[in-house]
Amino acid sequence: MPTVTILRDRRAARISSPARGTAGRLRARWRRVAERSDAGAATAELVIAMPLLLLIVMFVIQAGVWMHATHIAQAAATRAASTASAYQSNAGAGQGAGADTLAAIGSGVLKNPSVSVTRTATEARVEVRGTAQTVVPGIHWRVSTVVVRPVERWTGADQ
Repeated sequence: MPTVTILRDRRAARISSPARGTAGRLRARWRRVAERSDAGAATAELVIAMPLLLLIVMFVIQAGVWMHATHIAQAAATRAASTASAYQSNAGAGQGAGADTLAAIGSGVLKNPSVSVTRTATEARVEVRGTAQTVVPGIHWRVSTVVVRPVERWTGADQ
């Protein structure tokens, strides 16, 4: 053991001698750094990786919220289309059914929803648009759903 101590002392004496110059000091510093373990490397990796990991998790949650908002819009459009396409119904009844559905289940996830109902002699077309609730700041994912149903009509027994 004393031999190692003496060698370290000799190395220190050689390193600190002024004849070595800047190159010698840099080599000595490199040796000291190379002998140590990677102290602080875990902290640096954590500082870089953790915000990236949190951003990825937030995007996954944002995608889930968007999918839920899409399902809410689909449910409202389906109910509005069923009401609007019913026998002796009209577009206003479908509009009301869609708005009621959105008020009941979509107020927290689907923001600024709008229901558009068009009824012709043969079909009822419903379009629900809105924006999914924001989880990641600055991200606004739009939600749009269209449902088309044939209009119910009475056909007599003689046809």
